[in-house]
Amino acid sequence: MKITDLHIYEVDASTRGNWLFVVIDTDSGIQGVGEASQSGNDELVRVCLRQLAERIEGADPTQPEVVWELTAGASDVFSGKSGRVGATAMSAIDQAMWDIAGKAADLPAWRLLGGRRRERVRCYANLNRGTTDRSPEGFARQAQAAVAAGFRAVKATPFDEVRAAHQDRDDLWPDVEKGLARLHATREAIGGDIDLLVDCHCRFDLPLALRVAEAVKPLDLFWFEEAVPRDQIKANAHITAHSGQITAGGESFFGRAEFERYVKEQDVHILMPDVKHAGGITECRRIAHQAQVHQISVAPHSPAGPVSTMAGVHVAATITNFLILEWAFGEVPWRGDLLKPAEMVEDGYLAVPSTPGLGFELDAKVVAKHAVATGVAQ
Repeated sequence: MKITDLHIYEVDASTRGNWLFVVIDTDSGIQGVGEASQSGNDELVRVCLRQLAERIEGADPTQPEVVWELTAGASDVFSGKSGRVGATAMSAIDQAMWDIAGKAADLPAWRLLGGRRRERVRCYANLNRGTTDRSPEGFARQAQAAVAAGFRAVKATPFDEVRAAHQDRDDLWPDVEKGLARLHATREAIGGDIDLLVDCHCRFDLPLALRVAEAVKPLDLFWFEEAVPRDQIKANAHITAHSGQITAGGESFFGRAEFERYVKEQDVHILMPDVKHAGGITECRRIAHQAQVHQISVAPHSPAGPVSTMAGVHVAATITNFLILEWAFGEVPWRGDLLKPAEMVEDGYLAVPSTPGLGFELDAKVVAKHAVATGVAQ
């Protein structure tokens, strides 16, 4: 079997950014699907995908790790030249390779990856993109909606007014208190039995992060995510060691070398590789194995479309140190319809597919209905 072509489809998901899907053709008629959303520059990731498509044309897609090596070398991801854009492009191609390999073998991808360790994957509802009303009441309503939909864990990103580079101002703590008010409203809305996760979006310096970590202790957080910039290794390690909170982070890193710093320094209790950016299914599993040696759990980052989420399901199913998977709640009502069979979260879980490949196809009609001008089906 040989790779013959690559198509890119873009759908209008929200004001926060579109979703980019990649479909790879083969000479046998089997197609593979991946997702290249949220690279930070959709135009450049398209260019990178086209360049990589030329590199892998004629390659055997039933050998995903061999193709991974081709794309990693061609995109210069690990030399730092192409950065997040290159990492996102190669990650999408890797997802599609595992989809094709599974379909060619008539097996779900998780069987080719060594077997599933769980039949369903626990998810938390990321409320951020769906919470357009940023008042405490707006956060509370969105959290209640997620719980009503069956989720037993929700994540809030409440510190809108705080910026890492502007910590030396008189109104800083009042702005922090606005975020705390949103969190308290969220906890009150969901009650004490639902897990509450908090993403700080790297908005604090170390002293402020420790102060906020102390302030949120009464809320009994499931985790305290990325309080300071993620590349500040010593500061993150200090928070993990001294804040009294379970910490999580690493969503924007790619490749084992970048994650190695977090792992070796025990920067976080929970690692968050993203199947769209970290190097696809292939590299995310390697990162998980790397973390396992150091007793670090893995909670894949996945605030985008359903294709990357389902790729994350196969990662989650096949690693021993999996904790929980992100699911973008309330962004668009037609999200699940993009896939055939439709993506369905039941009681806060996604079932691990038993059908070949990643377990789905893109619904061409739904893609076309929501396509942006540059992403009309080819």
